[in-house]
Amino acid sequence: MTGSKTVARGRVDGFRSYTAAELRHRWRRADNTPESFPAIAARAISDGLAREPVTGDDVLHWVLDGAELPFQPRLDETFGQPPVTLYHDGDFQLDALYWVQSSTDVHAHGFSGAFAVLDGQSVHTRFEFAETQRVDDHFMIGRVVATDAELLNVGAVHEIHEGSALIHSVVHLGCPSVTLVARTCGHSAPIPEYAYFPPAIALDPSKDDPLRTRTVQLVRMLIRSGATGLGQMVETLIARCDVHTAFLVVRELSRTAAASALVNAALEWSDARWPGVAGPFGDAVVAELRHVSAVTMLHRITEPDHRVVVGALAALDEPSQLRRFLQKHAAAETDSLIAGFVRAVKDTGALNIPAERPFDHMMLRPLAGEAAR
Repeated sequence: MTGSKTVARGRVDGFRSYTAAELRHRWRRADNTPESFPAIAARAISDGLAREPVTGDDVLHWVLDGAELPFQPRLDETFGQPPVTLYHDGDFQLDALYWVQSSTDVHAHGFSGAFAVLDGQSVHTRFEFAETQRVDDHFMIGRVVATDAELLNVGAVHEIHEGSALIHSVVHLGCPSVTLVARTCGHSAPIPEYAYFPPAIALDPSKDDPLRTRTVQLVRMLIRSGATGLGQMVETLIARCDVHTAFLVVRELSRTAAASALVNAALEWSDARWPGVAGPFGDAVVAELRHVSAVTMLHRITEPDHRVVVGALAALDEPSQLRRFLQKHAAAETDSLIAGFVRAVKDTGALNIPAERPFDHMMLRPLAGEAAR
């Protein structure tokens, strides 16, 4: 075991030294411009992995064997469960990100870079956002539409472009899955890393507003503790807070069965104050519930093709788009795959679905097509 740990340590040290040196050299030749970094990072990662095929287990042993870690920008688990920084020089960093909860929200980035799959498989989906109403610089209403989805296997490398040039989500099918990210550090003019809530909302999720952050945290506490008078408190809150906070409060209500009874009332209170928001708010929380339910189901589904179906359900809402994804990436014929998946879900109790009309269930509705009915 000691020998394998020594090999892992040497492999990680070799990978990070080579990749960082190549990235630094190539980026310097491009005058260290942010625009040039994604392609350079993708090439450096590809070359580094070809030279030293690092895995998540290698990084795990490297840390647990007492490696001298570089600066770790994040000691929390807000992005990565956990994130492990392999290299950091103030200009760029290399991170190995472990994922157990299986999914990222739809998001954009405030940095440039590239990512690669080290372990597991991932459903990678790109989105576009068309703004129809800008409430303020941190909250917009519009159309969030999936444009493209693909199944990424170990070794796949993708560029990351900052801002709206890359709006995406990643549903990880492994447990854990591990991705490697090369990214710029800092930015002269920080770009908001918008979060998107299909089908209609974009917001800046940064926690720079202490009142909003603490308000949502306290509402979450009240929900979890079963506080009496919650409805009256929420009504009073929506009457005085901003629209951004109101949406986050509606999300919190929707996540707990007991509090979800207040969602319709909260939508009405929000719509009375900001006419027209009830539809986008409601559609967003329903879509998020579908997404969360699918991700949770990954812990109960083991058959590989069925896990691909669950990943597609977590990423996509539009039936024809979802079926095209399955036709391209699943081994089985699509209609047979869907029928087998529905049987498995029912038999394992992963979902409580109607025996005669399974596609009436919110989770399975996007799988319904003419051949699947």
